[in-house]
Amino acid sequence: MQSEGPKQDGFKQVLSLRQVLAIAIAAISPTTSVFLVYGAGLSSAGTGVFWAFVIGACIALSMAFCYAELGSVFPGTGGAYTIVRRALGKPMGFITVLLFLVLGVVITASILVASATYLNSLVPQIPVNWAAVVMMAIVVWFSLERIGATSWVAMVMLIIELVVIFAFIVIAFAGARHPLPFILNPTTIDANGHLAGIGMTGMFAAVVPALFAFNGYDWPLYFAEETMNARRVLPRAVMIAVVASVVIELLAVIAATLAIPNLSAVMKSNAPLTYIAQSVAGHVGATILIIGVVIAMFDTGLSGNLAYARIYLDSARENSWPGPINRFFASMNRHNVPKWGFVFLGVGNILLCYFTSLNNLITFTGVIIVVIYLLIAVSAIVSRYKNRSAKRPFRMPLWPIPPIIAIAGVILALTQQAKGDLIKTAVIIVIGIIYWFAYLRVKTIRNQTAPVSTVSVE
Repeated sequence: MQSEGPKQDGFKQVLSLRQVLAIAIAAISPTTSVFLVYGAGLSSAGTGVFWAFVIGACIALSMAFCYAELGSVFPGTGGAYTIVRRALGKPMGFITVLLFLVLGVVITASILVASATYLNSLVPQIPVNWAAVVMMAIVVWFSLERIGATSWVAMVMLIIELVVIFAFIVIAFAGARHPLPFILNPTTIDANGHLAGIGMTGMFAAVVPALFAFNGYDWPLYFAEETMNARRVLPRAVMIAVVASVVIELLAVIAATLAIPNLSAVMKSNAPLTYIAQSVAGHVGATILIIGVVIAMFDTGLSGNLAYARIYLDSARENSWPGPINRFFASMNRHNVPKWGFVFLGVGNILLCYFTSLNNLITFTGVIIVVIYLLIAVSAIVSRYKNRSAKRPFRMPLWPIPPIIAIAGVILALTQQAKGDLIKTAVIIVIGIIYWFAYLRVKTIRNQTAPVSTVSVE
């Protein structure tokens, strides 16, 4: 079969649509997503968590159109980094890769800490942080293997988790305690313990957790150099992944919310979906579901981890770092995967798995993801005007509505986030700007003006 994707030394084009789609849906992980963020959404928006997921779904679908079109124009292992760098220029590209550098050592830890937390609820003798550390070590081991073999591991665990989430949906609908208006007219429990309505502010505060839940549909783009017929296969994988995640997660959120036995008790619970599962499926049924959730979250950690070292590799190819760091991230092992990039991810995530808490990780990673979305949506608009003659194997429908919806949605969502998370993200961006002007720009100018014989290649 002839490949149309980019070819680079070190990678082998071995992945099909089915395999990259499995990686993408495993990275999204409807099971993980709902069980990880439903509680955060419920605490912010009450039963309006349903509307937060609907708003998030509209933004996610709009973003998927942007990713699919741009991925067909600028295919590359860097994914979003490659897109932003090509569409908005190298300074914005570096800011993007710096955000991914932080995201890579945070998001997998957040998922594995959640998995270990559910495991601890089954076996209290297992310490949460140490369990997460062990899981991360296993993730690194799998990540360093051949991508073809790893993708099959992800696919098997994906089948298990899809069985789990569909079982939960069916059981929750069967045990529904409320009619449909319960979610159509959102309510919460106020400080006095009374029912109160939820406004748009509360619902938009829950949109970022919802976007975190849908995140991962862009994952096929990070395997552009390992996928056959990449320019055609990857956009299809992106769109199938986002539609699947939206449908499954909305069904799960609706079913869970209608099955709430007592809104006040659920909102006070540390694990609201476990509380709901026990109320509709009993102790044994809830235990089986939680075992599936632990497996699903591990699968998400594995699938998500696979992309980040590839992003760092692509940044090293562009000489984004000092020479030794470029060589560090560009180093490949005998299985043709960026070995030291995965070791870096392993060390960073292990430290966070041991020293931090779940809530701190989820809110911060959600803000970083939304900022990356904003850069991609802007890239979609700029690309259409700067590269009008570019070949676009996939063209988004209803142009320019999708990027406009995405930009408006993420800006509104950002206005409702915690000031601390916004400040941390702003600091990362400022560091990226300073690094660009103080180092990368100076190095670029020096290399352009130096005689050819004296230019150093880092």
